[in-house]
Amino acid sequence: METILIVCAVIVTVTFVALSVQAILTLRQVRHTAKAVEFLALNADGKLTDLDPVIGAVKQVSGAVASGWFKLAQTVYGLFTGK
Repeated sequence: METILIVCAVIVTVTFVALSVQAILTLRQVRHTAKAVEFLALNADGKLTDLDPVIGAVKQVSGAVASGWFKLAQTVYGLFTGK
């Protein structure tokens, strides 16, 4: 009976050590990822303001698509194609 308890204790100890090592490695990777995200967030501000004209153009095109002219063109096209 003592042998079984010793074997179980050894297995539990080895499992705990392996779990601890894995947790440490995971936390190190999380720290590295957090630093990279922080760096990206600090440097992205200037880059995102450069995209304002593109975003404005996309809004303009989407507004044109949703307008009545586009719906009229779809209706006329549907009449000619039979859809």
